[in-house]
Amino acid sequence: MEIKNPTFQITLLWQSLFFLSFDLRILLPCPQFTLFSNLMSTASSPSWRTEPLSVGDILRGSSGRSYNIEEILRHRERPLPCVYRASAQGDTYIIKDVQQGDFDYQQELQKPLSAAPNVRTLVDTISDRELLVYPFLTGHLLCFMQKPVSYDLRKSILRSALTGLAELHDRNIIHTDIKPDNILVDYDETANQELQVRSVQIGDLESAALLPQNAVIAGVITGNQIWRSPEDWTRAKQDTASDIYSFGIVAIFVVLEKMVFCPRDEAPGLYGLLMHLGEENEYVERLGALVPEVKPRKPFALWEPVDPEFRDLILKMTNLDPAKRITAREALKHPWFREARAKDPGGLSWRRIKDYVASKLRSYM
Repeated sequence: MEIKNPTFQITLLWQSLFFLSFDLRILLPCPQFTLFSNLMSTASSPSWRTEPLSVGDILRGSSGRSYNIEEILRHRERPLPCVYRASAQGDTYIIKDVQQGDFDYQQELQKPLSAAPNVRTLVDTISDRELLVYPFLTGHLLCFMQKPVSYDLRKSILRSALTGLAELHDRNIIHTDIKPDNILVDYDETANQELQVRSVQIGDLESAALLPQNAVIAGVITGNQIWRSPEDWTRAKQDTASDIYSFGIVAIFVVLEKMVFCPRDEAPGLYGLLMHLGEENEYVERLGALVPEVKPRKPFALWEPVDPEFRDLILKMTNLDPAKRITAREALKHPWFREARAKDPGGLSWRRIKDYVASKLRSYM
């Protein structure tokens, strides 16, 4: 959901700029770029597109499998897509519908990625209702990180997710909505809470776009406000570098357990109310004006204690100049992604942390 309040959006943009740079004298890109997007059909919707499926419905896929709808995971008024959990021949699947006009486009976009192990792509379609069928994975990264996850496993998950993102970017596909919710984790949890991860995949390709050579997306805001890049906030030109910025913010969340741009840190009740009311409510704009201005956060380059190699990786992924950001393939070769060493979740040995704290204490004596 987007809160259509200029003050609210400018506050988060200011935070993202200051967080990653000492010098805020930035020439914001001119927004007059060609907008590349998949234009959806404006034809009137058939009746089946206006009514969600019900639990117990049976649908036949192009593969010949019959899917039994067992749960409505996301129920939204059409034409907004709904999400369902279904079963077929003893296996579990996720079924999604798409915006009108995107059914064929999504199949063409995802087909070249079908062999990529770190990207969740469709395994079947239900053509008469324009539904996409995906394999079911246990959960997503946002929930998974609430569990006791070791430092090595965090790094392994990020490496796998970044590999999936690289597969997209190799084909000039921009995801546009990189966030922990869209990094899927298939895992088992033993009785003594040990986590055994089977696979990690980039999911939710429904908002992805295949960019022709030298084309960009511009003039629109995409993705989620907590993980969005500065150029996205300003509706300037976006390409795969915008995904890299978002991935860097996700990596901070995974390794340091910090949501850098989470507005709830400043005004939990008011922000929660705005999200609850929804963008169409007439009082949202008035309430948004009450949101307090927040002090800029300390640049990530000054955060302590942080593993120097991890710091270097994040700074290269979140360079304010999109053209200077590291690519997904380059990031995978970064020293931080080498074989994990025994470290604490913050990325430093306890001895080094104690030394750091001791030095800080001495500075106040």
